[in-house]
Amino acid sequence: MHGGNIYGNEIEYDFSVNLNPLGPPKSVQDALAAALNHVEEYPDPEYRELRRGLANYWQLAEEQIVPGNGASELIPGIIRTLSPKNCMVTAPCYSGYETALNVAAPSCRIHRIPLRAEDDFTLPENTCQEIARVKPNLLILTNPNNPNGKRISANRLREIADACRTEGTVLLMDECFLALSGGDEDFLIHCIRSEALPAVVLRAFTKTFAIPGVRLGYAVCSAPMAERIQRELPEWNLSVFAQYAGTAALEAAAGGNVMRGTAAGGTPAPETSAGGTSGYLTASVEMVAREREYLMAELESLGFRVFPSDANYILFQSRDRELHQKLLDKGILIRDCRDYHGLTAGFYRTAVRTHREKTALLRCLRNIK
Repeated sequence: MHGGNIYGNEIEYDFSVNLNPLGPPKSVQDALAAALNHVEEYPDPEYRELRRGLANYWQLAEEQIVPGNGASELIPGIIRTLSPKNCMVTAPCYSGYETALNVAAPSCRIHRIPLRAEDDFTLPENTCQEIARVKPNLLILTNPNNPNGKRISANRLREIADACRTEGTVLLMDECFLALSGGDEDFLIHCIRSEALPAVVLRAFTKTFAIPGVRLGYAVCSAPMAERIQRELPEWNLSVFAQYAGTAALEAAAGGNVMRGTAAGGTPAPETSAGGTSGYLTASVEMVAREREYLMAELESLGFRVFPSDANYILFQSRDRELHQKLLDKGILIRDCRDYHGLTAGFYRTAVRTHREKTALLRCLRNIK
């Protein structure tokens, strides 16, 4: 089960998907409109402009970048490329990894690293020892983790990278939410750049720029691995809309455009220019941090158990196992997390949205309680 299933329900507020609450930059909206002039043309099958922009942004070779129709297309493509016999994942984590493993590598043995509520779902101290014991072909981690939103500390990440290097384990790191967490370090991409670690980093425009309907993500890895992954993907897997939106989003991330859009929920988006007051990503991180802390405090005041988060979503636990349905009846959708390995009924995830939207959520929660 995934978030965002608003179809078939009357939803006024969707807190089940973790998108940038500022909404897409004006420049991205303009780029999507401009792409309409090219719908009678095939997309560039080599994604030249988008790849060039990503390579410049990360200081990589263009050959080290694999664009995809969202991370959900890239994950099975990466797994088919690697054909792992043993894979380690955390539990709870995004269910799409195991789904892809079961389809793309059905004989792969899956080892779960249990994350415990009493430890706030952080990686256990013995993670590196487990890597040495299991010696997996592939280790899949999410930073920050989904559904609880905690980042992996820099020291722990370096320890894990060293353990993977020692055991010959490929590290697949899903960083699709990292840019909005305020800790957007490029340690792993630096390792790939210097060929110091067999790793693949996943990124998505979907969450960072609030364009899930466009479907756009990318993988960063060594050039030989990138070529192999690309062969596992369909031709023309990116539409002209995705390529135009991605190129414009990179310019927005670099702070090179003026963006005067309106954020989701009616909040004015930041005005940004090369010498302007605030970059789109900077403003996004600041807003997420401010609204996250407010929402966590309010949820705790209502008696919920709230788990620490660095991301634009919050995991909380309620004694009410039907809270998801009760909110749905009021037109509010949150993520019921009972289908995550390691979680049970009563665990829920909510996105960090605008202050107006959160006020509506909290008002409903108070009425339910």
